[in-house]
Amino acid sequence: MLKIIGIVTAYYPQPDDLETNINSYLPWIDRLIIWDNTPHEQSIITQVVEQLNSDKVEVRTTGKNEYLAYPFNEITRWADQQGYTHLLTMDQDSCFAPGHFENYLQAIQQIENDHIAAYGPGLNLPGYADENIQEVPYVITSGAIYPINSLLQVSLFNQGLVIDTVDIEYGLRTGTKGYKTFQLNHINLIHRLGDKEKHWTGLIINHYSAQRTYYYLRNTLWIFKHYPEAFTKREQKSFIRYNIIHRTLKIELEKYPLKKFQAILAAVWHAHKNKLGKYDHFI
Repeated sequence: MLKIIGIVTAYYPQPDDLETNINSYLPWIDRLIIWDNTPHEQSIITQVVEQLNSDKVEVRTTGKNEYLAYPFNEITRWADQQGYTHLLTMDQDSCFAPGHFENYLQAIQQIENDHIAAYGPGLNLPGYADENIQEVPYVITSGAIYPINSLLQVSLFNQGLVIDTVDIEYGLRTGTKGYKTFQLNHINLIHRLGDKEKHWTGLIINHYSAQRTYYYLRNTLWIFKHYPEAFTKREQKSFIRYNIIHRTLKIELEKYPLKKFQAILAAVWHAHKNKLGKYDHFI
């Protein structure tokens, strides 16, 4: 029997959108933690909770942005003490297609065993896909369901990574210890991917903030160093070419180009020096 606690991290969310997204899975889980990463004075989470009108929902916060790994770990430890069996992790911008979350839980119960690290849904499917359960190296955190016993046995999420690649590192690390990760490709998670647009020059511009740029680049380069067998040389070179070299060459087309250029340099240097942890110098 699954006893599921969910956590959705919120950072300056749109109240109505967050409420709609939460309602795509709230009826089928036992408890939901909204972890509010928005500063207290600007938070609208009370409004969201009132709109949800459910005794399953509670809010936790430290009053500052704790990103992903820290809240996930805090809730996992607490959930284990309360007898929950599984953790659902969600982004504020993600929701399940109608009827899909119930099917997700049914499929998980059919394949559950003691050496599963995580389950993940398919992403942004064009329509209903045939049932297809695939073993993969990792799944993204949004929409993932983790057996709490597995999380506790493999040292939880790497808090040094803070936000980006937390999911990738967890999957790769558990894989080296014999755990399996499954993606249920017939389950549709509607997930917003990145923040890009086509510039009038024809170039694709990435509008990640300077701070997010820093974590994304630093952590991915760190992953390449510590799990080299998980990515081909071609994949690594392609990432560097597109995300560092090409991005630097067209950085003037983005907002706040100087700050983003500084973030790129710091990310490369810190990855080289194996420096992890919070580094909120580009907010």
